Amino acid sequence: MPTPAKTSLAELATIARTLVEASGPEALTMGALAQGAGVKAPSLYKHFADRAAILKAVEIEILNELEAHLRRETRGDTPKARLAAMAAAYRRFGLAAPNRYKAIYSGNAFNDPEIRAACLFSAQPLFEELKAAGIAEPRILPLSRTLVAFLHGFVLMEIGNAFQLGGDIEEAFEASLETILREV
Repeated sequence: MPTPAKTSLAELATIARTLVEASGPEALTMGALAQGAGVKAPSLYKHFADRAAILKAVEIEILNELEAHLRRETRGDTPKARLAAMAAAYRRFGLAAPNRYKAIYSGNAFNDPEIRAACLFSAQPLFEELKAAGIAEPRILPLSRTLVAFLHGFVLMEIGNAFQLGGDIEEAFEASLETILREV
């Protein structure tokens, strides 16, 4: 008779997420996960093929949370106001938990259809707001890429304390966002 599992997929995903949030994606190793679960590393392979599979589960969960956060925090009387609120919500999401944020946009979306689907899912609120703003369909994807690239870069630079040249960071964020949203 096989021995019963000492931990579940859900428990392992929670432990993996805790490791990532505490110390970043690089802290998630099979050894650290096994230690956190109180099991031997080989037993993890009953649940996950490898470290990449664990990181994938964490990344998808975080992207789903981002989508919910954007929907919850997007308010305003005009499309431009809602898009600005969404951008500010995105920034708060990243700054609230920098290590959690660093786990998304791993680059695996090109290779993994599930991560790609989660990235598209997290972008749906943006696509919907751009459409509501009257942006022509052929412009929605390019404008969303520009906005997400700006937000992602800005958040990573803030997390890395890279804005050291002076000036007001809030003012820079607002001015940059205004430039991007000019056609809205």
